[in-house]
Amino acid sequence: MLSNLQALIDQTQRILLLQGPIGAFFHQFADYLGRQHHKQVFKINFNGGDALFYPNDGQQAMAYTGSVDEFDAFLASFVAQHAIDSMVCFGDTRIYHRKAKALCQQQGLGFWVFEEGYFRPHYITLERDGVNDYSPEPRDSAALLSIYPSLGEPMPPKEVAPGFWPMAWQAMRYYRAMAAKRVVYPHYRHHRSSNVYWYIQAWCKSALIKRRARRTEREWVRRIEAGQMPPFFVLPLQVHMDSQVKVHSDFKSVASFLRRVLRSFAVDAPADTCLVIKHHPMDRGFIDYRHFLDKLGRHYDINQRIVYVYDIPLPVLMRHARGMVVINSTSGLSAMIHRLPVKVLGRSNYDMLRLTDQQPLDGFWQQPMPPEPAVFNAFRLYHLHKTQINGSFYGKTYFK
Repeated sequence: MLSNLQALIDQTQRILLLQGPIGAFFHQFADYLGRQHHKQVFKINFNGGDALFYPNDGQQAMAYTGSVDEFDAFLASFVAQHAIDSMVCFGDTRIYHRKAKALCQQQGLGFWVFEEGYFRPHYITLERDGVNDYSPEPRDSAALLSIYPSLGEPMPPKEVAPGFWPMAWQAMRYYRAMAAKRVVYPHYRHHRSSNVYWYIQAWCKSALIKRRARRTEREWVRRIEAGQMPPFFVLPLQVHMDSQVKVHSDFKSVASFLRRVLRSFAVDAPADTCLVIKHHPMDRGFIDYRHFLDKLGRHYDINQRIVYVYDIPLPVLMRHARGMVVINSTSGLSAMIHRLPVKVLGRSNYDMLRLTDQQPLDGFWQQPMPPEPAVFNAFRLYHLHKTQINGSFYGKTYFK
């Protein structure tokens, strides 16, 4: 099977990189394409943070300083002037990237998207035309099973995940450079807050919460692993600003998702079950749902059945849970490695018959249906061969 990375190399000669992940990944990727595969690589920087890690040179890398409304015309002119045949970006829901995708579709150009790995922590994702629910890859169990016999198990990935602080350090440098160069890019529109001091404060708070949770949640881990917990379902939360929530679901926020789940849990889940709600590790210092959950719990009279945790490793929870409810998080894929039933309430590329539970949420609590091992293994092997690259955006990547 031809991987997406190899397809990109085979099908392109003149590549335009748009906005990448925070850090030097796109610069490393351009070097790989140029040195090893003799591609012509161009880069557009949208703010000072982009330019910090991929400096403008006026030829191969240049600044876009116009408005969002002017970007369509600028990009069309750039593509014609430089004979671009493919564009590559990180995240396909940012406003500049949506415009780029539309132009690629109009002109028959390749549009390639990097995203966090579907199978983390040692993979990143590369897809053509879109990622997550926009992924063009098969979503039919029978089709995946027909491909499965031809796919061997890939080599085990090399460990690449650098941890939280290397990523946070790069992000602080990025947002500081964005602020310092704001006068150069006066019309830039970021997809989330760009206040570097807000991030520093939140990351420091996150470190304190993590340290405190490590102590206070130790007893929960002991009880879970000793089988002393009542039967429970696990609910991993997503980052509150995540496009997965905003674009690939009908929920307005993580809070509205919680309302939906707790209302159903209170009415339909067996009375002897608990719900373990796990905060997203990247959201620890930015938002807290404890008071919100306490209010909901009192309203539905289920406070004694809700456990809200920060730092219990998901594998500990997944090994003992009855099932998992997600919007569309890749935690659902991790759960299926443990043969844990998964109910998806948003839209996801892995939400399919025989893989995730297709019954309504109200029925899921009563009789959760686990994934069929053969179907999950087919899905896993297909994506490991096709869309996954052993690497990290914030550390080492093994391009092949």
